[in-house]
Amino acid sequence: MPEFESFSPDVEVLGEVIDAFIAGFPSELKNLGLEILRKHGIDSPRHGEYYRLQSLLDAMREIQNRFSTQMLFRIGENIAASAKLPPGIDSLEICLNAINQAYHMNHRGGEIGSYDYVQLDDDRGLKRARLTCPNPYPCSFDRGVIEGFAKRFKTSEIRDVLVLHDESEPCRKKGGRSCTYTVSWG
Repeated sequence: MPEFESFSPDVEVLGEVIDAFIAGFPSELKNLGLEILRKHGIDSPRHGEYYRLQSLLDAMREIQNRFSTQMLFRIGENIAASAKLPPGIDSLEICLNAINQAYHMNHRGGEIGSYDYVQLDDDRGLKRARLTCPNPYPCSFDRGVIEGFAKRFKTSEIRDVLVLHDESEPCRKKGGRSCTYTVSWG
């Protein structure tokens, strides 16, 4: 399934996610972001209310076409910086394992997709994990979300974090149903 296509027409996303989406825009482009959302059926998003995910995905497609994948990456980073997380999230490893739970807290209705975490063996003193993301969001946005959480939970004990798109796995840009990322830190 290609990017920007909801798995089900019934899937909805919370207004808080849309607010974080708009907050990811540079200040001089926020009004344009709101205009693009309105064009796709999301007008004045409110906290606690749900909106069609396909409308948000259509707006994201337009933003990528008008600007770049980098804009969607930045928006993903911002969402991670301000996302509500379940209680007890206090480390990068725990956070990466909880992204799926947070995703499910902010989406509902039909098949919404997921962020599937697998811890990998340590390699040369680095902790490693794999996140497979069978969801309708674009690659650049997912990478931004993952890198945003990595920045949010980077501590003085973590020197570096590296997020790589696994090119040997399916990719939504190429019609796959998911993208896979390897995260290394230490």
